Amino acid sequence: MAQIGVASMPGQARQTIALSDTGNAPTIEWGGAPLADEPWSGNGRVGALVLLVGPGSVQQARDVLQRALREQVECVRVFLMPSALIEEITLKGMVPKGHDAAHIYRLPDSSPETLWFVLIEEIHKLSSLYGVASLQLDPRENNMSMNLNQSMEAAMSIDGALAAALVDYRSGMCLAQAGSGVNLDLAAAGNTQVVRAKLQTMESLGLRKGIEDILITLGDQYHLIRLVPNNVGLFLYLVLDKAKGNLALARYKLTDIERSLKV
Repeated sequence: MAQIGVASMPGQARQTIALSDTGNAPTIEWGGAPLADEPWSGNGRVGALVLLVGPGSVQQARDVLQRALREQVECVRVFLMPSALIEEITLKGMVPKGHDAAHIYRLPDSSPETLWFVLIEEIHKLSSLYGVASLQLDPRENNMSMNLNQSMEAAMSIDGALAAALVDYRSGMCLAQAGSGVNLDLAAAGNTQVVRAKLQTMESLGLRKGIEDILITLGDQYHLIRLVPNNVGLFLYLVLDKAKGNLALARYKLTDIERSLKV
């Protein structure tokens, strides 16, 4: 947690972050789980609860989730670290079948980068849910977002492009996407496994030159995975119509896009 700049620990004051600079904007309160007799928030009613659960916290996590369900918190998201096995079994058994408010997810790994991407994604979703137009982001993040959008626009300008995405294969998450006709979140997770398996195979074979791209050929489409060497852990994913696209040109243009990426 310290690696992503979060210093608040149980017993310490919570950090309050405004989701917007407007006067009545919702806020996020970040910190340890409240005690049984402690209010959820110092700023009024809780609209959403995001709970990060690690191993060894089954009792505390159970108490917090039980309280959230009892008090009918409108939106509950529980993110489990990969090693929180007992916690996963316990918490999943507490959520009634078909319960729309509470969802439990297992994180793909325990890296700070994965946690950061997941939290940012969830904050954006909650902001949309509660009608907040935009987050107060660091200017560098705004610049990065603009660069990612431009990269996706460039990918979709390739002749025959149907869909494109930038994926973090450490977490399996889409950082940016464009196009339609393909479930890009599902494709990102599946192609993450392809990249990981290929990297592991190359390591086993003692091949050190690195992967430039991986091509999957279907009856009417090309699926091109282009690793981004200047941003380790990322790959560009392009779905190309076979009849309309030129594979050689697409590979050339993806190389150009890859060089301009700033993440």
